[in-house]
Amino acid sequence: MHKGETNLGGFMCFSWKDFQLGNKTPDDKINLGLHEFGHALRFNGVQGAETDYFFENYFKRWLACAAKEYNKLRKGLPSIFRKYGGVNINEFFSVVIETFFEKPLEFKANFNDLYIQTSILLNQTFTLDGAIELNCRQKLLSQMQAKLSVDYSDALSYNLNYNTSKIMATVFFVIGAFSLSGEGYKYPPAYILFFIASLFWLHLERKYTRIYIGTNQFKISKGYLIFKDSYTKTLPLSQLISFYVGYEYINDNGNTIKQISSTLVTYYQDGDFYEETFHISINQPKFDAMCHELIKNNIHV
Repeated sequence: MHKGETNLGGFMCFSWKDFQLGNKTPDDKINLGLHEFGHALRFNGVQGAETDYFFENYFKRWLACAAKEYNKLRKGLPSIFRKYGGVNINEFFSVVIETFFEKPLEFKANFNDLYIQTSILLNQTFTLDGAIELNCRQKLLSQMQAKLSVDYSDALSYNLNYNTSKIMATVFFVIGAFSLSGEGYKYPPAYILFFIASLFWLHLERKYTRIYIGTNQFKISKGYLIFKDSYTKTLPLSQLISFYVGYEYINDNGNTIKQISSTLVTYYQDGDFYEETFHISINQPKFDAMCHELIKNNIHV
């Protein structure tokens, strides 16, 4: 009925004739086996099944790099990738996989950044003589660079207006203070309320996180007031994988609109991926410029 299929139910099928034909013609960038197993690798993560840890977490970075060429295909513009890749991003990924293995040097010559990101994703690359080099991921990651034109640390400002831990700490502290003033310093429930307030405040100190994005590196800092900057981590900007922002527009006294954001950042360090959440206000023009530059550096925004 058709040449091949891979779906989210875990089902795969092939036309064996076309499967063999793809292997017999190794340089036409059409290979049914590579194409369908590319889908399998991608779909495993989509449906939440057990999948390759690195692939699942790094795919957003590959996607950021692939977006420009994928959009060209969708518009019908010329490309070294076959037109079928413009159907959707999953088909584009499988078409890239076919090109990577069947025409690696052409791929590298035309789209070096995407070629490197694909090599990192698959943990293999090709040398100039066409030989396969395995386990190259860490070497390629260490060679990656990302650079912004200016320091964007002040594009984000941090506030606690809507922080639940702050609100609860304040409520318990105020109730405790009123209890103490009304019943005297020997009133035990007041100290219990102060203790609960301190637990909420410690939770705030432990969770409160800032990010400072510079020209070629970014810094993660934890702690709000008492333990501010008690833990910091500075990493190359190239290790920033994803920068996700959700906006909430809030009317401020009927006059202006404040932009409050919930931000999720994913980064890579020493073989592991980490996520940090921030609650921020933004400097809109500078924030937009920062996001534009991050996208240019193939960081998923």
